[in-house]
Amino acid sequence: MPATVGSVGQSRFFTTQDGVRLHYIEAGAGQPLVMLPGWSQSAAMFRFQIEALAANSRVIPGDPRGHGDSDKPNWGYNAHRMAADVRDLILGLDLRDVNLLGHSGGVKYVWGYSELFGADRLRKLVIVDDSPRLVDNPAWSEASRAEIGPMYFTGDLDRFAVQLLEGTGEEFTATAMRSMFSPAFVEREPALMDWIIAENLKMPRPLAIELLYATSGVDWRGTIKRITLPTLVIGAEGSTHKASVLTWISQQIPGAQLRIWKRDEGGSHFMFIENPEQFNHELARFLA
Repeated sequence: MPATVGSVGQSRFFTTQDGVRLHYIEAGAGQPLVMLPGWSQSAAMFRFQIEALAANSRVIPGDPRGHGDSDKPNWGYNAHRMAADVRDLILGLDLRDVNLLGHSGGVKYVWGYSELFGADRLRKLVIVDDSPRLVDNPAWSEASRAEIGPMYFTGDLDRFAVQLLEGTGEEFTATAMRSMFSPAFVEREPALMDWIIAENLKMPRPLAIELLYATSGVDWRGTIKRITLPTLVIGAEGSTHKASVLTWISQQIPGAQLRIWKRDEGGSHFMFIENPEQFNHELARFLA
């Protein structure tokens, strides 16, 4: 029997076409909702969604390769291989009419899936707080830069890598993770923050940096403009990803819905953890 994850969900594993054993959690029945966590995060980060959404959906959060409880091979750390892993999961479980949600770095696997497989087996998309490209291009016009909202400028990513790889990277990881939440939440929930940091550290720091370098320089704007599936785009005033960029993304997808979370309602990069009740309510309404 598979081990339980908290009070709900079952831990399960599948093997990709290139022989990597990946972990996912499964709960509920009905229309499948596949959830992809962000860079260096784990499927368990959706712990507050699993029980709430399993009442009406077959909820399947997954650990990408190298993350969480999945295998950690020394290959495959790029968005298109991660997207192929998602495809292997969907085909392996014979899922159809899938609602596919990506958070942060997990959004890149949604775009990658779209490039490789189009809308095959998909029903709706949920894009949670990510930018079309993370690294600036000095040759861009200011108009392009406004669409992208880059997080890293000349030398920034290299400095981030050096700090993350110093020693075990634990102290820098903890600082970086706390900066992605509202200060009041960090102060109010120290035990939960410790757990979140521990989940993040399940991914070896060298692999985390390899993935960040491989994915930060990809420009997904052309892919975004070709999306035709019903899509919900979510951003936050308190996130490092600019709300204006998420707004731009929503404007490129016909009929897309946009939700920008305000700071006073838990509007950080992790709004689904800071205010799970509201997040779950709005997500369930969109999926229905």
